[in-house]
Amino acid sequence: MSKQFKFSLFVLCFLFLFLRSTVFVFSEKIKSNNKLSVIQNKNKNIEIFEIEKEIKDKMERIKELEKQDEIYKRNIEIKKVQQMTLNNELDILGTKIDVVSNAIERTELKIKQVNLEIQDAELKILRQEARIEEAKENVGEFIRIIYHLDQKNPLEILLLNNSISDYFNQIKFVKNLEYQMQKVLDKLQIDRQIIKEEKKILEEQELKLENLKKDHKEKQIDLEEQEENKNFFLKETKNSESKFQELLLAVKKEQEQANAEIISLEKELREKLKKELEKEKETIFIWPVPKNTITAEFNDPTYIFRKYFSHNAIDIRAGQSTPIVAAASGYIGKVKNAGMKYSYILIIHNNGFSTVYGHTSKSYVKDGDYVNQGQIIGLSGGMPGTPGAGRYSTGPHLHFEIHLNGNVVNPTKYLP
Repeated sequence: MSKQFKFSLFVLCFLFLFLRSTVFVFSEKIKSNNKLSVIQNKNKNIEIFEIEKEIKDKMERIKELEKQDEIYKRNIEIKKVQQMTLNNELDILGTKIDVVSNAIERTELKIKQVNLEIQDAELKILRQEARIEEAKENVGEFIRIIYHLDQKNPLEILLLNNSISDYFNQIKFVKNLEYQMQKVLDKLQIDRQIIKEEKKILEEQELKLENLKKDHKEKQIDLEEQEENKNFFLKETKNSESKFQELLLAVKKEQEQANAEIISLEKELREKLKKELEKEKETIFIWPVPKNTITAEFNDPTYIFRKYFSHNAIDIRAGQSTPIVAAASGYIGKVKNAGMKYSYILIIHNNGFSTVYGHTSKSYVKDGDYVNQGQIIGLSGGMPGTPGAGRYSTGPHLHFEIHLNGNVVNPTKYLP
């Protein structure tokens, strides 16, 4: 036997053992990786399950509070249509405080819920990233073993196997490797898409969280204002029914005087500004404060002072000192700074329109000024016992009127 033949035989045996061991090591490594991945995924799945259970619990509690909120609001509406007495008004004020407290608790639960949803999304992203890393390792192993097998020509592979059957099994094994690798690559693409979607959810939840925190802060301010409102009411009435009725009559007188003054001024000033107003274009209105809940509708049948005068306006919820903008361009007809009494700003527009902004706590314009639509003209008020609120107010808001040819009209028909 020649030395060259012995050497060739040695090399073939070595290659045979190397390939067999490589396949074995590769298989064992894949098994080990898969086992570890299963354990890790199982732990993450348990965490995700527990978080999602917490989220569900929070959602159920929020639903309970929403039902309670509906009951509170129904009770307020029932009280509003009943006879206007001190006890009724105190009940309404107390229930309004309950409504705000309920809303605060709901918001706090929503904040916790969103925090959990963020945690849930983060865990899902980590899980998918772990799967991607595992897939990358497996693909690497697939590529290495296929590369080693591809380096051998069919004759060498045939010599390395015990039989023709083993030879074809090895070819089948390689094809199976390629098939498995393609499956891993396909799964890799799916996992990457899942991560992309989860990250988008995460961004949306983080934005939602910021809005909820802002809403929570506003509701805390609202609660303080409602409590101050009730305390002021108790101080003014001294818990006396007769004092309460006196207060209502004073509010009626104050409102009647303001309405008469506005009608008279509007007519007089429109005549004076006739030429200037004719130059103006079509009158289109915008919201004078950020669009919000209307707390009292135009001619609202449940309005607290309905027994004494009609509510010829809409009350728009606005925190104390919210900037007020001109709903349309025009001339300032009157800036009424009445101290602790009812203050307002009147703007004369073209096409027979005028607007009134009531319970102003501060004004930035003066009589005769021309203002552009959207220009800040003052700050809202309405907190009882503060400048511009009047003898009694239902709390911080903007009282907004639109007049057309000397008659009050429903503002909601003209606002976007």
